[in-house]
Amino acid sequence: MKIKAISVDIDGTITYPDRKLHEKALEAIRKAEEVGLPVMLVTGNSACFAYTASILIGTSGPFIAEDGGVIGDKQNNRIFLGDMGDSMILWSELKKRYPQAEMSDTMKFGERRAGLVLKRTVPVEAVREIIRELGLNLVAVDSGYAIHVKQPHVNKGEGLKKACEILGITPKEVAHIGDGENDLDAFEVVGYKIAVAQAPEILKKKADYVTSKPYGEGAAEGIMHLLEKFGYI
Repeated sequence: MKIKAISVDIDGTITYPDRKLHEKALEAIRKAEEVGLPVMLVTGNSACFAYTASILIGTSGPFIAEDGGVIGDKQNNRIFLGDMGDSMILWSELKKRYPQAEMSDTMKFGERRAGLVLKRTVPVEAVREIIRELGLNLVAVDSGYAIHVKQPHVNKGEGLKKACEILGITPKEVAHIGDGENDLDAFEVVGYKIAVAQAPEILKKKADYVTSKPYGEGAAEGIMHLLEKFGYI
């Protein structure tokens, strides 16, 4: 098996805990790009955020935003794999029961197209219970930074499949690096899986390699591990 691209989560994976970009992760990503291994940013954040981050960081691969709901490229062309679906029905009921419920700022600014994102002011199980009660075609995933409510087919794995079509490779030729529950779907489709040190046990158990260091230092460690293991350096 030859790895031909790296996909990497952003928040908690190439950042410090406070979401500032980690210098070591940036250096490692640019090293991968220099030796001919394209990097794809994969995030639960909005497409606007992912596109801007890809320009600033210097990644050449497609970006995957909204947990797989939107795929874009450097020309800012976008493919949408999901829509809001039943999300606003859920939001109406959630707000009645939990007045403290809040949408993410990107929801308020109209940047989201493929689902609802909630601040972690209510438990994810409460959101899932309402989905079950109302029989909505939705799932709720806690990324550790926000609760993502989306259609069941919208996930990082499906987003990666579409991004690989753009690159002309298969998902099994991709190595994915992540730190959260919402990276599990990516792990299901790629050929090599890396969890950073602070990732939940459910992710670590699925990983081929778990870094010794957390957050951005862990991503840097993971990228260098890939470059050595697959003969890029």
